[in-house]
Amino acid sequence: MASRTPEIVSTLRVTGEDCLIFEVHCPRSGRLEQVVDALARFGPVTTSLVLRAYPPEPLTTPAP
Repeated sequence: MASRTPEIVSTLRVTGEDCLIFEVHCPRSGRLEQVVDALARFGPVTTSLVLRAYPPEPLTTPAP
């Protein structure tokens, strides 16, 4: 299904309660709902939204 859904831009297989994480880019909330409903045919779905992405830099403490 992921390969046939252009809104799914990446798939990660992870450990823990969730076994897959899909990165989904949708222009409208209605389209996101359609993608989530399609994925729900395969099992429970949890949806989280990214509010902000930070630039990739090391997390370090400034020297005194």
